[in-house]
Amino acid sequence: MFVGTPKEKFFYHNTLLCLVRALRGQNVTVDLRNDAYICGNISNVDGFMNISFTNLVYCDPQGNEYSFENLFVQGRNIRYVHIPESMSVVSTIKKELGGSKKPVVDKKAVNESRKVKKALKQHLETVALLENK
Repeated sequence: MFVGTPKEKFFYHNTLLCLVRALRGQNVTVDLRNDAYICGNISNVDGFMNISFTNLVYCDPQGNEYSFENLFVQGRNIRYVHIPESMSVVSTIKKELGGSKKPVVDKKAVNESRKVKKALKQHLETVALLENK
């Protein structure tokens, strides 16, 4: 269950943030907007895709590598998150969101369907009358 502000919950349920959140505890490579990248263990992901890393290596655009124990990256600076090949994307999303729920029948859609059927019936009757004349 995701805990956060209503805006964070919206992002979690309506974007692929749930997939990134499922990567907690795994070593992942994240490309940044400034052409640098980070390889490390994701310790936390919040509702705005801000990521906290532990035991990581930061590689700057010039190719220099720096080791850090902890690092925080704002979501707006992330360009790409590399998903491990061993991870099934669809099953991970379903697992993170709590499985599939039964679809809710929209009563309004049923009523509209009856209206459409009635309108089609009237249209066919009108066409039949015009053909008989």
